[in-house]
Amino acid sequence: MRTYHRGDEKRLDLLDLRAVEHTRPLLGLLRRYFRYRIVGLENIPAEGPALIAMNHGAFPVDVPLLGGEIYERDGRVPRSLADRLIFKTPIFRDLAVNMGAVVACHETAERLLDEGNLVIVMPGGAAEAFKSSNDAYRLYWRQRRGFAELAIRTQVPIVPAACIGIDDLFEIPWDMFEAGKRFLGLRSFPLGIVWGIGPGIPRRVPLTQHVGEPIFPSVPSEAADDEEAVLAFRDQVVEAMEDLMNEGIRSRAEETIRHRMDEPGA
Repeated sequence: MRTYHRGDEKRLDLLDLRAVEHTRPLLGLLRRYFRYRIVGLENIPAEGPALIAMNHGAFPVDVPLLGGEIYERDGRVPRSLADRLIFKTPIFRDLAVNMGAVVACHETAERLLDEGNLVIVMPGGAAEAFKSSNDAYRLYWRQRRGFAELAIRTQVPIVPAACIGIDDLFEIPWDMFEAGKRFLGLRSFPLGIVWGIGPGIPRRVPLTQHVGEPIFPSVPSEAADDEEAVLAFRDQVVEAMEDLMNEGIRSRAEETIRHRMDEPGA
């Protein structure tokens, strides 16, 4: 694998299909460990550009798992928009650039979409990832507008993809992102340790990815400079994502009840 060099986070040409192939056995193990499954994979376009908008967990293993499913189906490798913190972390940054991840900014995202790629974005960012467990499955997207502006400017659909289970991998006792800002003065550094079956070790929770239908901008690309149009489209996508998450949570609860009723002696 290529070793990360400064500036690699903005390069689009570092995706290494050999690295993708080498990760397939690991993804298979992770898929079985988390009992990962997808509902609605057919909603992700087999060709052409699209933004796949996902909820952000503290351990976003759903990103490579979904990417692996798409690669198995279509031979396409979705390109992830990653936080700058990833590219400051040894090992993770090397893996990120070889798997085609780039820094989350409009410049790189537009170029990827112009080239016809699927692009994964997590609009909630680190603030959503390290929120308190009391706020599990709460979206932080209404504080953001960039993903909606990007979709309008490039005239690509947004495909909502909600992972149910991702917020249950760890217990997070407080808002670690906010604590990092308040006590350390750092914008993107979570203060605290997430706890699963141990410090930083996730619980074995089943993960189910619910993929919704693509949402196309109903306004022309020029409307990307119109705040009212951008906010309206953002709210449309947020509402669709919240509906998808609520549906997924209900489905999980119903499935849990069925399993309990099927148990001997129930």
